[in-house]
Amino acid sequence: EEPRDKTGLRLVGENCPDGQWTYVMKDDSRRSYAGYLQCPFTPDQCVEFFGQVLAGTRWEQPHGPLGPIPRKTAWMVASGCTCAYRYGNIEVAAQVFPNWMKELMRQVMPHCGLCEEAEWPNSCNLNLYEDGGMSVGWHADDERLFQGKFRDALIISLSLGARRKFEIRLNWPEKNERAMYRLNLGNGDLLTMEGMTQKHYQHRVPKEEAIARPRINLTWRWVAKHSPQCPADRQPVA
Repeated sequence: EEPRDKTGLRLVGENCPDGQWTYVMKDDSRRSYAGYLQCPFTPDQCVEFFGQVLAGTRWEQPHGPLGPIPRKTAWMVASGCTCAYRYGNIEVAAQVFPNWMKELMRQVMPHCGLCEEAEWPNSCNLNLYEDGGMSVGWHADDERLFQGKFRDALIISLSLGARRKFEIRLNWPEKNERAMYRLNLGNGDLLTMEGMTQKHYQHRVPKEEAIARPRINLTWRWVAKHSPQCPADRQPVA
């Protein structure tokens, strides 16, 4: 991939005060990065966030080819968008950002250098892992909506509740190259995946049977290519 100074990609950590964000993965040759910020919120805030998201979300557990997926999920979008979220054989209908989501983003986004509402992501995928038996397998967020295979894409992830493992692996590692990155994401921790990560890497949340407590993960992204049926689609018809 072209270097960052050619494409103009600025990392979240570069837009925030020095020393806050650490980059657990910096792959300049593939223009792929993963940043980590330890919980910047108070314990009371985290409890409030968890309660709001759990109660305020219409959760569903779609069926895939092997039966129900091993987590509950929801898909939210900014007003004016109706794009469904499709991955594999699964389709999740859009819910418009509720007021609590906007308030949550008001708390979270400044920690990512996004202080103006106009800069905020326009979609959020939410996953509820009720215990350590729930998981998500290896995948990339490379759906057409986000165009992450073709352009730099920023993903902002907030973890709430139980601490869970999060793993990132390189699709085609070369000899003597690091192929796997592992993090333990705790209550209130923020993670980014930036640049071309979705083209070159996959990630997962593995099962951890010993964990009895629930975890919620919110993954904010920018819909870059709306579906043709979506009112937000401004593409001229070919």
